[in-house]
Amino acid sequence: MPTKNGSDVMPLRSSSAVQQEVTVSNRQWPSREEWQARAEYAVRTWCPAGDRLPDDAVFSTPAEDAEAMALILDAAARARPAVSAAITRLRGRLPDRPAAGRPRVAWFLGLDAEAEAVASELAQLESSRTRLARAVRTGHQGMALEELRTIANCASVGVPPEVAAAVARLEELATAATARRDRAADEAQQRAIAAEVERRRTDEAWAHELERRRRAEAGPVIVRFG
Repeated sequence: MPTKNGSDVMPLRSSSAVQQEVTVSNRQWPSREEWQARAEYAVRTWCPAGDRLPDDAVFSTPAEDAEAMALILDAAARARPAVSAAITRLRGRLPDRPAAGRPRVAWFLGLDAEAEAVASELAQLESSRTRLARAVRTGHQGMALEELRTIANCASVGVPPEVAAAVARLEELATAATARRDRAADEAQQRAIAAEVERRRTDEAWAHELERRRRAEAGPVIVRFG
């Protein structure tokens, strides 16, 4: 009923009352021909091409894997003494470093700009040494290449030339494997596109699409209690 300011007050409903509301939109749906023409776009936007590859897919040959691990083992052994020597030198350029935790943070924040740069380089080398040892132990070629690359590019580490050569060859092997993976992903994508194009040509697929649109137009059913 109207109130004194002219507004309406909705009558109270009992606690057992249930209201269902249906949302209706005025969206413009594509025609069947337009929907069919969008098959490729739909496939490409559903997921990245690489996600269509099996999780256990391998894109390097056994011979390449064996060569890569041999290079990693040799390069890691050659780099280790140089990395350890560089870490010792960098530690000598810094004040005594406390154990990890808040004391280490306070120590780092108290360094001047030059010492801070040395401390950052030291932390990077210590991390690379640890991660490289883990990669060698677990056979993780990608991690090993990353850390060998970091070590070879560090000005404070004078690695033997064999390490740089190993990094270059490992890069070649990784690039070749990546190219094969990209080709396989593209082929999987093309197969998915062809399958979707064929599916959208069928009356059954069109019927499913119309039903999907009907549900979308109906919108969610909102149930209110009270």
